[in-house]
Amino acid sequence: MSDEIIRVSTGIDKLDAALQGGVPKGSWVAITGEPGTGKSILCMHYAWAGLKVGDPVIYVTTEAEFRDVVRQARQFRMFLDDYEIHYLGSKAPLRKPQLVVVDIFSLLKTAKQLSADVEEIDKSRRYAALEIDVLIAAIREAYRVLGLLEGGRHSPSRHVRLIIDSLSAFWADRPAMARRYSYQLKIATHRENVTAYLVSQYAMTTKSVSPGTPIIIREDGRVKSIPVDEWSSKFFSRGETGVKAIPYKAYTLSFDPIRKVIEWDEVLAVVKHFERRPLIKIVTEDGRGILVTEDHSIYAAHGNKYIPVKAGRLRAGDLLPIPKSSIIADSGNVEGEVDTVKISRISKVDFKGFVYDLSVQKNQNFLAGHKPLIAHNSTFGFGLEHIADGVIHLWTANVEEAKEVRRFLIIKKMRMTNHYEGAFRLYIVPGKGIELRPLGGAAAGI
Repeated sequence: MSDEIIRVSTGIDKLDAALQGGVPKGSWVAITGEPGTGKSILCMHYAWAGLKVGDPVIYVTTEAEFRDVVRQARQFRMFLDDYEIHYLGSKAPLRKPQLVVVDIFSLLKTAKQLSADVEEIDKSRRYAALEIDVLIAAIREAYRVLGLLEGGRHSPSRHVRLIIDSLSAFWADRPAMARRYSYQLKIATHRENVTAYLVSQYAMTTKSVSPGTPIIIREDGRVKSIPVDEWSSKFFSRGETGVKAIPYKAYTLSFDPIRKVIEWDEVLAVVKHFERRPLIKIVTEDGRGILVTEDHSIYAAHGNKYIPVKAGRLRAGDLLPIPKSSIIADSGNVEGEVDTVKISRISKVDFKGFVYDLSVQKNQNFLAGHKPLIAHNSTFGFGLEHIADGVIHLWTANVEEAKEVRRFLIIKKMRMTNHYEGAFRLYIVPGKGIELRPLGGAAAGI
């Protein structure tokens, strides 16, 4: 068996050079970043490069209609419609296609078919378009349409490029499931002959807490209460904003609304962004307090359940869950230690500055505020990076300071190959697409 690594071109010369010739064949590459950073254009380059060398392409699009993808690609002289395109779920193609499109209509048809298939077994089971099982079934059908499963094969008979833009749509309403769904997808569809681009949308959350808000962090075996901006400062340079994955194990106390207990939960990332709108100040009858953005959600008691309610919709008299114990030991969970307290007053406070949020793996909420309260967090998109073979991250500089849009790209990891570790300035050039210019002094040979 040869140890030679076969490279798959990204369609961008500078990026190929940074990867020592391209993405290692068979890799799953997460393309992460906020809206507007160039993730979808990166996917167009990858598809166009594949079609030109004869690789079949499966293009899953949940963010835009594919005709808009084609139109935008044409502006960059990437003529995807020069090739035979088949929309999954439409009439059987007369000729073998080179590109199979899986859009929301394809997923709807696949969901209906799966529901019909299980009707005799379980009439109550109805599949929805944006379920991971539906996506898996659609990809397998795309393999078949491309003629890659001859002779009862389960793996594609030759190399295929898979693009999913974006995967975040499949866990948007279930953010805590991101990692599980990512594993499920990889186990079901990852093959040696499949090299994938998987977009993970870091929709910049506006659900954030103010600087100075105390949070509880356990790292290196120690527990401390620390202002969120102070703890976050180690991940951001001065004035920098965006989403930063935590590069080591760190935990915070989080509320499980089903079991009604407080437990340690892993912090996957921290978010920092600029806010100029008034914040909501919540004060409880026992003197607890927190300052949050208006659309940040706080868990509130409704009957015997706890549900997240936007801060702007909370009212005096609403009940919030709080830890019964005033002392939080680092020995483990505070099982069962949940009580409620009434909100005494809510007010708006003028604000202009940076605000912060945490992405917490399981429960997607964290204890925050004075004493503290429980703040619900809705950041999503994390999880895919943990199972991806490579991560290419895109971001923009703080436009409030830069006074213009400045895009950047960095290869955060790529298994089976060394890669350039510096950042690139990313330009979107009419008639060309993405142009990368290396930053710093480590750019020799790039």
